[in-house]
Amino acid sequence: MADSLEHLAGRLLIQCRPADAEAVLPIAREHETGIVLTGPSPETAVRRLRGQGFDGPILCDADRYSGKKRARASRGTHPAWCRRQRDLELIPLTDSGYLPPRDLIGLRTILRAAAREPQPVVAVLPLAARWFAKPAICDALTREINRFGAPVALVLEHAKDPFGAQYVLRGVLRLLANSTVRVVLLRSDVSAIGVLCHGAHAAAVGTSSTLRHLYPVTARGGAPRPGVSPFVTRLLGYHRLETCADLFAETPDMAHLWECPCPICEGAAPDWLENAGSPAEAAFCHSLHCLFAFKAELSRHCHTREQLLSAWHEACSHALFVHDQLAETRKRWTRPANLHSWYAVTDDPLPHRAGGIPPQPGAVRPGRATRSTPGPRPR
Repeated sequence: MADSLEHLAGRLLIQCRPADAEAVLPIAREHETGIVLTGPSPETAVRRLRGQGFDGPILCDADRYSGKKRARASRGTHPAWCRRQRDLELIPLTDSGYLPPRDLIGLRTILRAAAREPQPVVAVLPLAARWFAKPAICDALTREINRFGAPVALVLEHAKDPFGAQYVLRGVLRLLANSTVRVVLLRSDVSAIGVLCHGAHAAAVGTSSTLRHLYPVTARGGAPRPGVSPFVTRLLGYHRLETCADLFAETPDMAHLWECPCPICEGAAPDWLENAGSPAEAAFCHSLHCLFAFKAELSRHCHTREQLLSAWHEACSHALFVHDQLAETRKRWTRPANLHSWYAVTDDPLPHRAGGIPPQPGAVRPGRATRSTPGPRPR
């Protein structure tokens, strides 16, 4: 098999639809990472990627667990889906259905099917947030995972951001600490880097909002209306283009924070992406470059796990400081719940360490000279 679980170790993966595979291919190559193709028919995209010489890891997420017609875990998985992935020389992911709270029968159905397959195979666990509501429930989940022994890929359902709920973050960290199998996180955002720092085997960041979240199905539907939201490194979060335009225009004294050195922006603030030929594609390419640059900067001076955890904790702290400054001048500006959770739930293991912190997500410092924001890049 061309891929192996070891090839995934420590990687920040790119999760996309097959239609976007060629757009993310140069980024995956540049950052030596893998791609998670999301949808029921990935074969053409896989063959096209391999035909263009891409030899990085490719995973296939069937995505049966999302949307109004999502399958339930108790309906089981399909061995044919795993065979299709093996025929492509990939590590199979199970085509799991959704796991509502405390659905132990559905959980065991997924894990048992994965354990019976020729190894390796990864059991996808699309979990309701309430699986992490209490330590006892989380521990029962972890025991079942450990008992069957197959590696797992978590997908976390939440109406907003699962890591913005402190009980979810505590539960995920508890699972990572007590699991005896490899744990991957799918369908996430910047928190993917946080879980990598805390011991996840790999984690995937999505190219769109619907691939960075698993939204509950409600009477009004599931996912909120789509929009173009580029990642803003200094804020460690995604913000809609219209929000970016207003924010950058209203904070000329902070212009140096918004300039983006990624290959897409080349020094411009990312609100220029509204004028790109395809704003959505330009935004997710910009966002991916920024996330990989942030991850590289975070770990550049870290030689131990404690240093890495400390760097992530301080990065969250500094981003929150920038948000607090914005809240002083902008009405209804609030701290992002996920960063607040990471800062509140975790501790800095090296609070008195000497030396600086990674400069990429740095805070505004009093007395720093400012520069004007460059105009949109000509196209």
